[in-house]
Amino acid sequence: MNLKKSIITGILLSLIGLVLWESYWRTQTDYYTAYLEDDRNLWAEHRAQVETATSNDIILLGASRTGYDFNTHVWEETQGIKPINLSANGKPFTPFFEDIVNNTDFNGTLVIGVVPIAIFGNFRIKAAKQWVDHYYERTYAQRLGFKLSKPLKRHLVMLSASEMNAYNNLDLKSLINTISIDDGRITTSGFKLVNIGYNDEDRNLIMFPRLTNNPYYQKEITDQWDKVIPTLPDYSDKVEKEAYSIITELSALINTFKARGGQVIFIRHKAEAGWNKHATRMMPEIKSGTNSFKL
Repeated sequence: MNLKKSIITGILLSLIGLVLWESYWRTQTDYYTAYLEDDRNLWAEHRAQVETATSNDIILLGASRTGYDFNTHVWEETQGIKPINLSANGKPFTPFFEDIVNNTDFNGTLVIGVVPIAIFGNFRIKAAKQWVDHYYERTYAQRLGFKLSKPLKRHLVMLSASEMNAYNNLDLKSLINTISIDDGRITTSGFKLVNIGYNDEDRNLIMFPRLTNNPYYQKEITDQWDKVIPTLPDYSDKVEKEAYSIITELSALINTFKARGGQVIFIRHKAEAGWNKHATRMMPEIKSGTNSFKL
């Protein structure tokens, strides 16, 4: 009898704790909302649409700036067609571009968002390749698990989590990672990027209201990037050689894609002054600004 009471008491206390935990984080609207987190599972669902896409379809590629600068609902309202959104927050577009060119027959339009320097680096390229691999390797159990998790993630803020290492995630792994023990054995860059928005289920990125008109929160983000961007190397023969190699690879992919009737439109997103400063230091020929060009 005592064991039964202990189990019931434990369950009740756990439920009360979860309700209080969820209730508290629902009040922190500057940083949290309940939504279906964009991860490799949601990306794979949208990637599957490419298999039946026609020459009239449009695919969006790029990192977070593409996700924030384009909205598929607005695009559909104005152009009459909803693009397939394969942009990926914090990931380079090249592995996704390679996948579409080499592994599909798609011959529509690719709209690719780029920003100075990022196109020439290998930053998080492994993470992007893992998403492509997941699309081909995901099991039926993984697909079912994702579908079953959707109702909970749509309604519970406490399940807020990201594959990115943002320090304000609420999942247990992320919370444990916020614990810092300075015992001299671990060296970190101190880079703790705060989540700046969330996504709808068409993978459109939506910025938290706190960032649209509050210089304090905006500085919170730029300060973190200012820890990383200055580490870009100065211009050198090695830098130029690596950039030339990447351009050559991209040109080959573009030519292959165009040969089967597709077209590629590159959009250069606006970058902040700090980003442009170090971009021009690494690549002196890069000029700041925003424009687009069609290949």
